[in-house]
Amino acid sequence: MSFSSSIALIITVILVYYILVQVYSILLRITGMTKEKATFQSISLFTNAGFTTSESEIITGDKNRRTIAKYAMMTGYFFSVVIVSLVINMFLSIDFSHLDKFITVFIASFGGLFLFFVFLNIPKVKKGIDAFIEKLTVRIFKHAAKENYISVLDSYGTTDAVCKVFLYKLPEIMRGRKLSDTDLKRMYNLNVLMFERKGQVRHVTADTIFSDNDILLVFGPLDSIKHVFILHDLSTNKNDKEKTSYSPSNEISVIDNYDYQVLCEIKLNVVPDFIKGKTLVGSHIKDFFNINIMMVSRGDGPIRLNKDTVLQEGDKVILFGPYESVQSLFGERRTLTDKKII
Repeated sequence: MSFSSSIALIITVILVYYILVQVYSILLRITGMTKEKATFQSISLFTNAGFTTSESEIITGDKNRRTIAKYAMMTGYFFSVVIVSLVINMFLSIDFSHLDKFITVFIASFGGLFLFFVFLNIPKVKKGIDAFIEKLTVRIFKHAAKENYISVLDSYGTTDAVCKVFLYKLPEIMRGRKLSDTDLKRMYNLNVLMFERKGQVRHVTADTIFSDNDILLVFGPLDSIKHVFILHDLSTNKNDKEKTSYSPSNEISVIDNYDYQVLCEIKLNVVPDFIKGKTLVGSHIKDFFNINIMMVSRGDGPIRLNKDTVLQEGDKVILFGPYESVQSLFGERRTLTDKKII
């Protein structure tokens, strides 16, 4: 293979490599990850660079993400071998009697590639390319989907996000109902900004009735978006049953409620399997459920919380978070002591 051919192939492989990293990032976002985390994880998986233990649990704790990660690592390994082989072949094909010519071609080729990537990172260009790759990826995988899925477009603060929701099956809370009758705003603090049906973007009104296969643009707490639209959440996914055997015997006492979120006390009779034996940081209770542990009482009084705290049976836990998440994680049995959920 000639020197010029080697360079052309290397540049082509790098461009395909870049596109595939973006595709895997979009696939991870479809599983509910934020854009920042999905991009980081995609690069880590594709470059075989690895990632920290705490970050890896976000991937390993979900079946769909594990599948995506497996193929990303295999694809990344294949491209690494190809790139190394092409680089070796490029240097072996150098004719040192015409070294100046080869240096010129090398600088011109890779200098042009560098300028091309600089161009790709111009905000407007990057936004347009990302939108095109996402649209193409979603179109390819949509036909194989047998469930609703969410693509996180952007996140705001620690809880809110703008998401595209691709509906394979409309949730029962919305089926046959006008948007104003679904209580999405009152119960979950969700706003449907617009929707797409059969390729046409449409405005949302109080009288809008959604249907299967619509694409919604939704703003609100990411945890609430997942709870409403994902048909197989953590509490009902049979494939992950061994990880989500949540006990119905814990007693939940709601102290106060703030719209869809609550401050409550839990008498922890049985520690849920999802967090059993894990530290507060290691359990990712904040990432997966948006629940904040405020205080833990053990024995005669409260204990000091830190990143290594592990919840135990008999603890009394004061926490704050979405009411539906508290129910999903700690069980359905509850005692409403002071306030009633509205």
